[in-house]
Amino acid sequence: MKHIKKEFLLNCTPEKAWQLVVDRSKYEIWAAAFQEGSTYSGEMKLNETVSFVDETGNGLVSKVVVFEPEKEIKFAFLGEVTDGQYVEVPEFAEMLEHYLFEPVGNQTKMLVDVVMDDEYYDMMNDLWDKAGTELIRLSN
Repeated sequence: MKHIKKEFLLNCTPEKAWQLVVDRSKYEIWAAAFQEGSTYSGEMKLNETVSFVDETGNGLVSKVVVFEPEKEIKFAFLGEVTDGQYVEVPEFAEMLEHYLFEPVGNQTKMLVDVVMDDEYYDMMNDLWDKAGTELIRLSN
């Protein structure tokens, strides 16, 4: 497993930066950098299950393990959904997606730390750069 660590300086308050992640309509705009039609289902609340899926409903299932509005949110991955079928994937136990929001003057530093399988690291590292560009654009 490898860590993708990114830092984006957003031109908004932590409140607005937080909404870029938890508001589905805003999330879908920047998450399209990973795959067009990306969305999520479920509730962004502590201990809730959230599925990050493509337009066909296939994707990854996670649990919200940290939820501090406007400060921090962390997802632990549990399994995947393929063709409507959920399968728990024990190897995903180490996969995490973690966001921290820190006020910096009238801006917000958004720190992203994603732990993922080595096989997808290079591709996802590049896609996170694209997603970050979109997050910065949306923060204006």
